[in-house]
Amino acid sequence: MGERKAFVKDTVVYGLGNGLKKFIGLFLLPFYTRALSVGEFGVLETLGTTAALLGGFYSLGLESSCGFYFFKAPESQKSDVLSTAFYLRLISFLLIVPLIFFQDYFSRLLFQSRDYSSLVFMILLLVPVNLMMSEQSHLFRYFRQPWRYNLITILKSLTNIGLGITLVIMMKKGVEGAVWARIGSSALVVVVAFAGFNYHKYSFRFSMHWARKLLKYGFPLIWVGIAAWVFNSSDRYFLVHYCDLHEVGLYSIGALFSQPVLLVNMAVQMSFGVLFFQLYYSEKDPGKPQARKMAIDIYLIYLTGAVLLATTLSVYADVIVPFVSTPDYSEGSRVIPFLVFSYVAAQSFQTMGPGISLSEKTWHYTWITGVTALLNIGLNFLLVPRWGFMGAGLATLISFVVYWQVKVWVASKYFSVAYPYWRINLFFIIALMLSVLVVSWPQIIPVWLRVGVIVGVGGLAFLLKLVYPSDLIHLWDGIKKYMK
Repeated sequence: MGERKAFVKDTVVYGLGNGLKKFIGLFLLPFYTRALSVGEFGVLETLGTTAALLGGFYSLGLESSCGFYFFKAPESQKSDVLSTAFYLRLISFLLIVPLIFFQDYFSRLLFQSRDYSSLVFMILLLVPVNLMMSEQSHLFRYFRQPWRYNLITILKSLTNIGLGITLVIMMKKGVEGAVWARIGSSALVVVVAFAGFNYHKYSFRFSMHWARKLLKYGFPLIWVGIAAWVFNSSDRYFLVHYCDLHEVGLYSIGALFSQPVLLVNMAVQMSFGVLFFQLYYSEKDPGKPQARKMAIDIYLIYLTGAVLLATTLSVYADVIVPFVSTPDYSEGSRVIPFLVFSYVAAQSFQTMGPGISLSEKTWHYTWITGVTALLNIGLNFLLVPRWGFMGAGLATLISFVVYWQVKVWVASKYFSVAYPYWRINLFFIIALMLSVLVVSWPQIIPVWLRVGVIVGVGGLAFLLKLVYPSDLIHLWDGIKKYMK
């Protein structure tokens, strides 16, 4: 029960910070959707997608490898692990410089025009800033400092709002102003986090021993990151090619309103990994029964909460989207069920089955992600020309679910955990089908009656014995005790 309470505590704190971040970030949405056309919003999201692709490559897999070896390394060498990862990241940034000379080419490749070359240049600046910001943020996870993480998270959001309103709304800089706001807010976080909190955590010694381990562990994850980007974000390019930037804008607005699930995922990811590896390496029993039980208990709590949230966002999507943005974006609400349940599947394959990471067989991630990326590409070729942004959402959902099932099966070969698989999958499928039914034909169930769908999904979790009333009591008691 101690690990579950720690998980709840850390998840609540991380979730609070990320929740405020998303809430503050949504503050800009009504302004942006009124200042930018649906097509311009599509340009902004296409640029963000490109930044994510480059970030996946230039990250060198260091976030995962550094997090793994930080906990495995002796106490006296932990700061050397962090410092070595820091220097490797700085070296990797030099590889971005040659891309600057091809900004016109990338503009034509993305938008069939050279008019966006300056925006491409700005994205090339954003990539290293975002990677360094991510590294500084992860240090707060390693040292179990969620409140400091929250501080810099909120600082970034408030700075982004200030710069966004100034540049996009007041100075009428459009997409360019929005990108500059992202660069400025991320750079401020790097400076504050490093100079104010994290400087003393580094030894500033470069270790070839740890460099080899970090790169060996992380190198396969570069291709995992790129392949993950394929079935996470490449659909924007298919929409640009087969449809137009308007379709990209509708798809992107649906993705934006699906982010509360990503918020929960981020909080769970930040708390679960740290707690699990701490327990696993401290548990003396070679069978690791406590670690196995913890993995099951925490995942089932996550699954229940995340599916309920996904269902709620889905059944009220047609009301929320036009209210917050404008009616021009309302059609994007139809893709939300596919995306929110994709994100539940994504966190499921992150949390379930830690066997691959424990065995350090990270090459499995490469082939699993590669196969599902190819599946995603094929599905986009098949579905996007027929159904536009809805086809892109369906392709994303199928790809994530396949990845989830395959990854958990492979991981069980190295560290078997007795998850109730059929009950988990049945719960996921029923909630997804109900959500798609409501958002596809909203006239069937009136707005006031949709709460019955949400209650029904919650009751299904108890019926399938994924959670018990005592779990809710313990959860509520833990939150009350922590908040006192």
